[in-house]
Amino acid sequence: MSARLADESGFTLVELLATLLVSTIVLFALFGLVDTATRQQSVATDRIDANDRGRAAIDVITAQLRSRVCISGVQGSLVAASDSQIEFFASLGLTPESATQSQTLVLQRRRLTYRPAPNNDVVEEVWVGSAPAPALPPATSTTATRTRTLLTNVSLDGTTPFLRFYGLIGTPPLPDLLLTPRPLSATNLTKVARISVGFAAKGRVAGVRTPMHNDILDRSPGCYFG
Repeated sequence: MSARLADESGFTLVELLATLLVSTIVLFALFGLVDTATRQQSVATDRIDANDRGRAAIDVITAQLRSRVCISGVQGSLVAASDSQIEFFASLGLTPESATQSQTLVLQRRRLTYRPAPNNDVVEEVWVGSAPAPALPPATSTTATRTRTLLTNVSLDGTTPFLRFYGLIGTPPLPDLLLTPRPLSATNLTKVARISVGFAAKGRVAGVRTPMHNDILDRSPGCYFG
């Protein structure tokens, strides 16, 4: 036993080199694992953020389109509609737009626009009337009462347009018939029974995109004001 304890021969140079080589391989493998985990976490976080932003935007768009109203003898609900833009009259209840309108139901003219590159966003413009319904809001040739960006870093979902319009046409009426050409004609504006909204919210990381789609059925077949 004393002879073994007194032995000071240690490790050979080959053994040390082999140990260093194995340790280096293990260390680089751990670094690679940490790097992969960090990137995957970043992608997952970015995907969640894109999903949240897209869902919030499509909820706002859906709520607005479901609030469309038409004005009997004056103007239908839809004013203009194309692949990338829709303009319509809406009533969002008694939400005050100014101190003088807190208890009156005032019509709004709203315009939603998808703007491709270099903007890559969805913009909302609102023109608010100054008198109770059925008085109409100002024309869009005037400055909008409010303008805001609903969503940034957005693109189309493949070749699907931002907006699609379906109507009831024929005898008897045929549902789910895509209305063309777009922009819609004045006649087809009155036939819209369903509006389909679709886009892809993109993340900061390349390749992260969350498709969003929703269908809004026409809830204003009659006219509320007239």
